[in-house]
Amino acid sequence: MTCWKTLNISKEYGQHRLTILSIFLGIISFIVLYIPFSILHQNAPLHDPALWQVMLGLLILPILHKLAHAFPITFTSKEFKLKWYFKYRYIPLLKLKVRSSLSKRTSIIMMLAPTVVITIPLLIGATVFPMFYPILIVFASIHIGISLTDWLILSFFVKAPKKCIVEKTKNNYDILVQSP
Repeated sequence: MTCWKTLNISKEYGQHRLTILSIFLGIISFIVLYIPFSILHQNAPLHDPALWQVMLGLLILPILHKLAHAFPITFTSKEFKLKWYFKYRYIPLLKLKVRSSLSKRTSIIMMLAPTVVITIPLLIGATVFPMFYPILIVFASIHIGISLTDWLILSFFVKAPKKCIVEKTKNNYDILVQSP
């Protein structure tokens, strides 16, 4: 196998730039989503969730994002490991480690899964439950910002050769092709 491309998104774009772009994307997506939903639900009575519910939702969102990445792998015969750890002693995070290589198709599905499993249901929920649309749009916008790195990685996976495999190392994704 020959390495076609090694992806280290934080090294390629810079961690500070990714953070700024992610925040900017979250704010822009909130503005773009809030305007049509506020027009759609003009006369709907709003329900304010308690602060602890919002904070709990914000803590759970990155964990659900990582679990959504693991969801497509459960349908393959590949082994993976989920490991809990705490950032700053209070923020629970989840780390996903795939023990073998994945096909291009599985890698693309794995990168798209959080958008399909989290963002789209939040937007559908904002349509169906007009009393909760502001908070659901806030969560959807935050998740869109979190998903920025997934979409950047996905763009490289889509451009990769058809018969490639993807291996995840500690900080990189290696796209491997069969040597001629």
